[in-house]
Amino acid sequence: MSTSVQLPPDYVWEEDNGEQILSLNGYPLVRVAPVGSAWRVETLLEVPDITPQQVAVRRAEYGRGWANRWVLQRQRLIAPACGRPELAPPVVHGPPRRIFAWQMPSWARAS
Repeated sequence: MSTSVQLPPDYVWEEDNGEQILSLNGYPLVRVAPVGSAWRVETLLEVPDITPQQVAVRRAEYGRGWANRWVLQRQRLIAPACGRPELAPPVVHGPPRRIFAWQMPSWARAS
């Protein structure tokens, strides 16, 4: 099963009794489990800044894709919580914003 979103190799998918669990450094992050004819994706990591979520999907591959995107979006919070701060991506700042003359407040304009 391949997904379009790839995680670093330190994130591992394990299969256990039909459930698929994504973990990092021994900490379970996301579970994809069958429920009837569908699949339930639920987050397992309990960190103060990350709210738990549950999503229903039609196929296990869709659940894995959702889980990969969820982890990538929160990688700066997940990596330190699992004891792997070196996996957190660096902060990339954009170019400085240009301020036009009409955007300057009147008190800041030269006379």
